[in-house]
Amino acid sequence: MIGISDNELNLVLLVLLVSGLIMVYSARVKNALNWWTLQTVFVSLLLIAEGYHNHAIEVIIFGVLLLVAKAGVIPILLRRVLKESKTEWVGEIYLKRALSLVFAGGLTLIAYEVTEPLMALHSGYRNGLAVAFALIFYGLLLMMARKVAIVQVLGILLIDNGIFLAGFFLTQGMPLLVELGAAFDILVGIVIIGILSKQMLENYDSLNVDHMRSLKG
Repeated sequence: MIGISDNELNLVLLVLLVSGLIMVYSARVKNALNWWTLQTVFVSLLLIAEGYHNHAIEVIIFGVLLLVAKAGVIPILLRRVLKESKTEWVGEIYLKRALSLVFAGGLTLIAYEVTEPLMALHSGYRNGLAVAFALIFYGLLLMMARKVAIVQVLGILLIDNGIFLAGFFLTQGMPLLVELGAAFDILVGIVIIGILSKQMLENYDSLNVDHMRSLKG
């Protein structure tokens, strides 16, 4: 059982959902990064609250590590890339911001439809799973609709938060080794993407992913 009340849980889920929608609509890359960081802080605190409620010190430790690595280290790395690239605006997009928000709203409804068979579960659990699916959908939307590499990285991170949240509600805490492995994979992936972004800047002075085709071989 989640270590917080239903009202508190629903408030956390609302913050997670709204932060995802704002990321989809954001015009400034830094704003989208800030909202993802806030979202990750809430996800980490949710895990810490669960560990505290169940007196599971290992879960609390992992929650703290998640807070430091994902809400601390990753934003610093991405802000450094943003500063070097002088990227401020989402700019190059395949889908306009307003239309992206409409799509995101539709994806939210789909997320709740997908979790309809789970109606027999506690309502908070069902809302949690629906929000998790919605975050995954938002991340996929960002990856498909934006050309700027950093925004696509945020899409990957958004998907990661959604997968983590889904695992949290489905299993009431995934095995610790699985969680650590997933977090480490994401961190390594971000470092690799940061290196690739620097190479793009050196060659093209742009983070438009259309240029990545020229980096083959």
